[in-house]
Amino acid sequence: MGIFGDLFAKKQEPRPDFSNVRSGGSSTAPTPGVGGPETIAPPVVTGRTYVVVSGDSLSKIAKRQYGDAQKWPRIYEANRDIIKDPDLIHPGQKLRIPEA
Repeated sequence: MGIFGDLFAKKQEPRPDFSNVRSGGSSTAPTPGVGGPETIAPPVVTGRTYVVVSGDSLSKIAKRQYGDAQKWPRIYEANRDIIKDPDLIHPGQKLRIPEA
């Protein structure tokens, strides 16, 4: 051995023990038909409320609701309590849509 001994030797990490893991119904994955991809609903527009879906942006919502994508600030201003960054909205958010 040199002056560094086994300083640079590869150390054996303890391996995880999964011997007590059982298969079965305990899972965090959604049950098929209950909130999974099979149940994705179209955007909901009721009483001037809109539920954000994947792929939406404020300008896309404004284009769909007002016919003009440039009116997105109107939606942003009406929802400043839920939207902190107008470039970042999330599926499932319920937005108020002010009158045109």
